[in-house]
Amino acid sequence: MLSVGIDVASQDARTAICSIRWGGNQARIEPLGPRGAGDGEIRRCVESGDRVGVDIPLGWPSAFVESVSSHHRGEKWTAEVDAAGMASLRLRETDRWVTSQARRPGEPEARCHPMSVSTNLIAIPAMRMARVLGPVDRSGAGKVIEVYPAAALFVWGLPYRRYKGALPDRRETRHALVDQLRARAPWLVATRDEDWGRIRENDHELDALIAALVAHAKARGLCNEDYDETSANARSEGWIALPLPDALDHLAP
Repeated sequence: MLSVGIDVASQDARTAICSIRWGGNQARIEPLGPRGAGDGEIRRCVESGDRVGVDIPLGWPSAFVESVSSHHRGEKWTAEVDAAGMASLRLRETDRWVTSQARRPGEPEARCHPMSVSTNLIAIPAMRMARVLGPVDRSGAGKVIEVYPAAALFVWGLPYRRYKGALPDRRETRHALVDQLRARAPWLVATRDEDWGRIRENDHELDALIAALVAHAKARGLCNEDYDETSANARSEGWIALPLPDALDHLAP
């Protein structure tokens, strides 16, 4: 089985793809390709993978779409103006669900808050993937699933914040994250040793690796399924695959 993770950016140069081949007693990271990925490479990897995790929202909040559409037609704004109404414009049902469901070992008060695809710059790469993927099942039941690497790291008890970028403290956190991940998953190996070096130094490739792991967790039934994947919101807004806290420990081939 081949699981694919794609860390999506608006620019090809910052887009990363990681594929993991599962078989025998190992999960082998396929050789990383050239840095960056264009639309054609994304489509090729989606076609070749058995399960594909994309690190980007697959849809927008229904209330946001409805209100903007009504406004565009010259009609009244449909969302309420209270706090709940504003939240419905900013956050999808799955975003709120992740915040309510995800728990971090040893930190009972900690919460994970997905970014808003309607009010944050992630809307730009989300538009890119909507164009590249075309119509897909967004509910989590199909081949392509939406993942949020920070949420996976959060529930797995691994560093999940301040690991992105080139600043010394960010690099130190990222290196510690990769070291802890490898210690937790000794069955995860790389075809080339230098690829681990690239993953340590590039947060995009690291997120793509986490996305590929979550994609396989979804295929193995190791994600939180406490939602109705047939709901209108899951099918239209998209749904984040949230791995179980012990999923990483049970992914061993």
